[in-house]
Amino acid sequence: MQGPVVPVKPQADIYTLLLIIAVVVLIVTIGVVLHNLMGSEGYGLSLGDLFKPHEIPAVK
Repeated sequence: MQGPVVPVKPQADIYTLLLIIAVVVLIVTIGVVLHNLMGSEGYGLSLGDLFKPHEIPAVK
């Protein structure tokens, strides 16, 4: 006679954990870069300026 069956949670896959950590690091890095670009010490860009087309002056 067997006892009651207890469901066991599967262990977290290490690759899933590494992928989650990599995504979080990427999001934080993008946030820091955008903060530095839009800050007064940086280029002083607004969020809209990042998506506007800009003309590059021709070099003569």
